[in-house]
Amino acid sequence: MRGLVLTRRHAPPLSPAVSRASAGALEHLPVARVANLRRALNHLKSRGYWVLGADVAAAADLFELPDRLLSGPLVVVLGGEGRGIRAGVRECLDHRARIPMAGRVASLNVAAAGAVVLFDLLRRDRARGET
Repeated sequence: MRGLVLTRRHAPPLSPAVSRASAGALEHLPVARVANLRRALNHLKSRGYWVLGADVAAAADLFELPDRLLSGPLVVVLGGEGRGIRAGVRECLDHRARIPMAGRVASLNVAAAGAVVLFDLLRRDRARGET
């Protein structure tokens, strides 16, 4: 199952502008608003999901992580721009991975980072014949 989990207080409202920015993908994706992301992640973990955090400070490189860590039911957590993943949420992560960067830029904005992570997961799924 694919879906989007957002916090009620710290995520923007799902407006027509957000739908347009998603090129309409938002209209085909289940969205859940939760009061407490940490509680929601722990609930998903109890249902067999692994939780991967995209974290600029992670030791592991996303493109070098073994497929076995990124297959099966998976939740991807993206932090806020600037502050990253909150400490309490970071404690829920099973794995952390950074997107390798070159040159003087240390990180991407959250939209670009999300696109890179989701693209790599889709690429891996297709290589395994899972899509």
